[in-house]
This record gives sequence, structure tokens and C-alpha cells, in this order.
Amino acid sequence: MFIKGNMIDRERVAGATILISLSIILMTMLGILFLDVKVSNIELVDRGLYTIITDNGPINVSEEDILRIERTYTKAAITGASVELDKIFTTKGFIYISSLDPFYKAGNQLINSVDFEGKPVWIHSNNTGSDVTLEQRQKANLKLVKPFSYAIGTSSNLTIVIFSVLSLQYFALSMGGFALLVLIFPLRLRTGISDQPFKRQDLEFPLEEDQRDAVAK
Repeated sequence: MFIKGNMIDRERVAGATILISLSIILMTMLGILFLDVKVSNIELVDRGLYTIITDNGPINVSEEDILRIERTYTKAAITGASVELDKIFTTKGFIYISSLDPFYKAGNQLINSVDFEGKPVWIHSNNTGSDVTLEQRQKANLKLVKPFSYAIGTSSNLTIVIFSVLSLQYFALSMGGFALLVLIFPLRLRTGISDQPFKRQDLEFPLEEDQRDAVAK
């Protein structure tokens, strides 16, 4: 009874934790959508200088501001045509563009101004030695762009709020995953406990038969 009650309590706590985690994740997603700043146009101002028109005003970006470029490809939902999704990390925030956007041509020019090979992931070249591996460069670049993981045009007063919301979302994901493991584990424990009486009964039957044989002799 104690084991059964303990398992029920663990299942209730784990279930409640999962529901709370899902609620927090949903609220943080809505918060991120509310704080997101959209890009409406990209204009070439001068050689190597572009103006990003956002909901909060124009932002000038040069080639030196680009830190990382990520290219991914997907399919359009209706037509099934190939769609390119590009994420450009700069010192002023990241720019998210799609090949379906009307300003994609200017955005592609901005990408090609630094990435001449069309790599899936382009990282800013720094003055590291030749003995540094590509994996080490990738880790250093990810650490470099981490402080700029917000949409370009976001107010500096809101960047702390965005990072706090993201941290809360990661915490809810980890807690929900841990609670799911706790919820699944008692099922395996219950199966192991239920198998033990049958094993004990199988052991008792041979002992009784041996005793009968010994008495008969």
C-alpha cells in the first residue's frame, strides 16, 4: 500500500509539473511573438552598407557587422516549392528572411557580400591561428553571437526581458522533461514488482516437490 500510494503521489506531482511547464512554455511563446520585431524591407544604401527597415525604424548594417549566417531549406505548404530560410546574426540583432519575402533579393545581396561560397553556416573569420579546428571556431562563434540573439530593431530596454523570457522557457522545458521521466519510471518499477511474486511461486513449487520426494524415500 505504501509503494502504491507513493507511486500515485509521484504521478500526480509529475503530471502537475508537466501541465505547469506546458503553460509556461505557451506563455513564453506568446511573449516572444509579442516582443518580436519584424523586418519590412532591406535597402542597399552604399557599397557594403544596407538599411534594414523594421517596425521600430531603420537600422544600418554593414558587412563588418555580420557575425554568422545560417541557411536552411524547406518546402512550401501549398505548392511544395523549395523555400530558403536565412538567419543573419549581426552586432545589432539577427535578421530573419525568406526567399518568399519581397525584399529577399536585397537580403541575398547582403549575404553574398560576405559569404562567397553559399555555405549552410557561415561564421565571421577572426584572427585565430591555423591550429584551431573548425569545431572550436564554431563554438567560439556561437558564444560570440549569443548576446545578439534578438530581432534587429529591438529596443535595448527590452533585450533583458527577452533573455529572461527565453531562460524561463528553457527552464520549463527542462523541468517538463524531467517530470516526464519521473512519470514513466514508476511504470517500469510496477512491472518489476509484479513479476517478483510469480518468480517466488516458481521457486516454491520445486522446493515442495523435493520435500515430498525426500519423505517418500
